[in-house]
Amino acid sequence: MGDRIFEALAHPLRRRVLRHLGERPRMYSELMEELGVDSPTLAFHLKKLAGLVEKGDNGFYRLTDLGRKALEVMAVLEGAGQPQPRAEAEELTFSDRAILRLDKALLELAKREGRKIRVFDTAILEIDKDVPPELLYEVVEEIRDVAVVKVPKHLRAYVEPKARDVVLVTERGLLTSTLKLAVQLLGYLGPLKAFRRERRSLVEVYNGDFTHSGRVAVEMDGGRLKIVEGPNRVVARCEDPDDFDLSAGAISMEGCEVEIALSGVDALDLDVAGGYAAASLKLNNLKIDAAGGVVDLDLAMGRGSVSIEANGGAVSGRLSYAPFEGPSQLDVTVAGGVVNLLLELPPDVGISVQSSAAGGVVKTPEPRPGAKGVLNISVDVAGGAAKILTKH
Repeated sequence: MGDRIFEALAHPLRRRVLRHLGERPRMYSELMEELGVDSPTLAFHLKKLAGLVEKGDNGFYRLTDLGRKALEVMAVLEGAGQPQPRAEAEELTFSDRAILRLDKALLELAKREGRKIRVFDTAILEIDKDVPPELLYEVVEEIRDVAVVKVPKHLRAYVEPKARDVVLVTERGLLTSTLKLAVQLLGYLGPLKAFRRERRSLVEVYNGDFTHSGRVAVEMDGGRLKIVEGPNRVVARCEDPDDFDLSAGAISMEGCEVEIALSGVDALDLDVAGGYAAASLKLNNLKIDAAGGVVDLDLAMGRGSVSIEANGGAVSGRLSYAPFEGPSQLDVTVAGGVVNLLLELPPDVGISVQSSAAGGVVKTPEPRPGAKGVLNISVDVAGGAAKILTKH
């Protein structure tokens, strides 16, 4: 227990997470905004806090009993009432985002902490109209490799000097809805990642068989991942052999190019904290946690469960269902990301829909009765966009 607590306290950002959650439970998007970090960074440190922090059924993150003990240890180590020396401020870096919004509160927070903001590898960057021009120019250091920057007319002159390799800088009123634009740009980040990866020097670190018992879990932080039907085999190319790890039914990669051929898989778990992943195979069960990056799907689905969380990342593609009887489940949760799915359903499969949106956009298919099976769709959006269409 002690080792886990001290490992958690070893990083200043994890200590800040514990302090914030010690005040009250918070949503993922709240933590990102209050801590001034991007989704992949927060996702990484929340994993390090496993056992100290948990996610409740209502979507709020909270401290466990062990997490509260960690707070007590922090108080002892820091000394009650003793001011701590302030660490040198780090840059605020936002990357691998489908949609990112810069508002006055975030920029003022960065200025108070003496930090500069850099944005890169993002599909859409939105800048609020109430941001003071001088504050924007002072705090934002660089905007690079962004598809579209949506900026009010009076701020455009302050943004363009900061922009590098930006496809389009435009005024907010000239574009259609955020949802439509995000869907159109979902393909932007993937090719960008591919281009960046080709410029790096990679070496083959694994080329061999892969064993599993029907469930496969893949964790990736940057790089490119391709999953297809085929004999169970993996080819991995990385800058460093330590960036890739493989065991029975599990693969971990960081900044690598990995191709996985799979057969006999019932369930796939994808944990994406950045990069580009594409999957084309047959499944019954799917779980995706996209804290960053882009995931493209072309899946043949049987009766089962699909769970997709896009907390800053983008998930798009096609789910083609074979005929089935009984219930099947599709759960989509979006917090600052984008989900765009096309469902191909047999005509005798019904649709049940539950959806909610708080600060985001949701589009779902119309409910319909089914003679045999039913697909239960649940969509919860708290910032970002979810678009789910059906094709018969």
